[in-house]
Amino acid sequence: MDKIPLEPAGLRTGRLALIFALLSLIFVAVLASAPLLPYFAEWRAIQQNYNDLARKSGQPEIPIAVQQIWKLRLGISDRCVTCHLGAGTAGPVPGNSLFKAHPAIPHDPREYGCTVCHGGQGRATRKADAHGFVSHWDEEMLAGTHLFSGCGACHNRAPAVTRADLEGGLRLIDGLDCLSCHRMDGRGRGKAPDLTYAGIKGYPGDWHARHLAEQAKDTTGQWASSYGAISDDDLRRIDAVLASRIGMPRVVEAQAVALERGCLGCHKIGGRGGEEGPALDAAGRKPTGDLNFTGVDGEHTLVNYMRRHFLDPGGVVPGSLMPAQAATVEEADLLTSYVLFLRAREFPPEFLPKSRLRSSLLGEKPPPLTGSQTFKAYCTGCHGTSGEGRNFGNLAVRFPAIGSADFLAVASDAFILSTLKTGRPARRMPALAASGAAIGPEELPALVSHLRSLEPVAPSFASISRLPADANLGALIYRDDCAACHGVVGEGTPLGSPLVTADSRTRGQDDAAYKALVEGVPSTAMPRYRAYPPTVFRSLLSHVAAQARVAGSRAGWKMGTGAAQSGRALYARICAGCHGANGEGKIGPALGNSGFLNAATTEYIAATVLRGRSGTPMPRFGRDSAAYPRLTAQDALDITAFIRSGFAERKGN
Repeated sequence: MDKIPLEPAGLRTGRLALIFALLSLIFVAVLASAPLLPYFAEWRAIQQNYNDLARKSGQPEIPIAVQQIWKLRLGISDRCVTCHLGAGTAGPVPGNSLFKAHPAIPHDPREYGCTVCHGGQGRATRKADAHGFVSHWDEEMLAGTHLFSGCGACHNRAPAVTRADLEGGLRLIDGLDCLSCHRMDGRGRGKAPDLTYAGIKGYPGDWHARHLAEQAKDTTGQWASSYGAISDDDLRRIDAVLASRIGMPRVVEAQAVALERGCLGCHKIGGRGGEEGPALDAAGRKPTGDLNFTGVDGEHTLVNYMRRHFLDPGGVVPGSLMPAQAATVEEADLLTSYVLFLRAREFPPEFLPKSRLRSSLLGEKPPPLTGSQTFKAYCTGCHGTSGEGRNFGNLAVRFPAIGSADFLAVASDAFILSTLKTGRPARRMPALAASGAAIGPEELPALVSHLRSLEPVAPSFASISRLPADANLGALIYRDDCAACHGVVGEGTPLGSPLVTADSRTRGQDDAAYKALVEGVPSTAMPRYRAYPPTVFRSLLSHVAAQARVAGSRAGWKMGTGAAQSGRALYARICAGCHGANGEGKIGPALGNSGFLNAATTEYIAATVLRGRSGTPMPRFGRDSAAYPRLTAQDALDITAFIRSGFAERKGN
């Protein structure tokens, strides 16, 4: 029988023992050197530098050790003060920016720690780790231009102020030399109250009247002799700046830019806004490791990703439907600051500001936006800053010109309100004013009033009455804008009444015609024509007054009806190319959409067909054109009848 070997072939006990001994030595060496590692840490050299500078300036030295702010209720252990000594328990010393005192703020930073506001990794003691620019840590430290965004961890509101008011108010504060007595945001001189936190601490509403009264009785020369009355409009701008001074001026400016871009039209913030895009509340906390930086130039950080996304959404996220929101890097940085501000945290109530407690515990809502602010916040992103309508290369639809004179001339308040309440289902127009939705009941009438304010202001009847009439101009305007509905010689059509009949008034005829042109005629297809120059008004009124009487009665006239079958053929030939064969919408609105069909009256559709939309692809079919056929009033009614009946069963589109 063969003997069983005591050791496997090729393996010797002595070799194993040698390997084990070597590993043991390595382990002991590592274990023994571990306590020595802190002596070579960068924070130790920083603290030694602090002590060197402290000795030179006569300040007490500190023991060399890791320091931290530990707040159990907040769940933080921030060791940032190990290096940023001046912001911790050590006294500030000159010679190194790390040893500066924390800037003055309304609360003690040592009560809240560092990462609550600044982000980063509080327990780390190495610079890169502590600042959060490492692969395993998602919350990078906020620094530089985005420093104020950290206030959003606790403060969830910033005053809604327009950028124009902010810029104008700041120019006035500088121009009126207010900072010769006051300080604000680190600027200024004198011993008058610091205005940096005027929006939090409050200020007298009659401050200007008080200043004037104090100057009038001043005998010491304390008040500058140049101080004088300020106009109401300038006072409003200065008050806007004072109300916005809550310790984070950049965030206030950033929010103003976001409101101008109409972000709320597509995104929700705090539960308010559209649903076309993702909610922005947590967008500033996206894990960096989840982001695709293929189309991003520069640093692979969340801040740079967001900045590039605002400049070129499609380049950063292929297939993105979001249009570019920033024209400059500075605007992109401001929008980035605003999104970073939105990343609020949950904290125990005793650590939260009163404004947030009032909103979270008592349900207090922010003050309603003005009509102009509401329009900017919800509408401009799609419809343009003045409602001029917009095209985007990455979208196959055109957003209507809701601020144009042609639209506002035919759109009633009821049409606008219905559109805001129901939106356009399955399209990009959300139901912004539906019950419990984004636009509140106080803001809705203000928004409609703002849209109405975009209409041109017509010259007064008295001013045009003094002008000479141009017969040729009057005849031309009548043929282009009036004949389609009222007939070539004012005889009337199924869409417009006869103009000069036996029961028409002769005295004051110009006055009545002027009122119809400026105000429209309710319950008819007669729109408003407020954009006419004075000479056009005068010439057109003179032409109408000079027309011969025609048969029929103005009082007995009734609008005609359309034939849907005739309208079907006209729609397919003339309208389907822009609005879609089934009314689904292309570069023109979706006429078969339930929201449109519920809001649009027969008068609205027929008047739009004949009047068109200046500055958009929608032609004026009531005029002669080499590119499009001229439609009659009956044609417009037929097309309208088809749209209202032929698309009725497709209301869900």
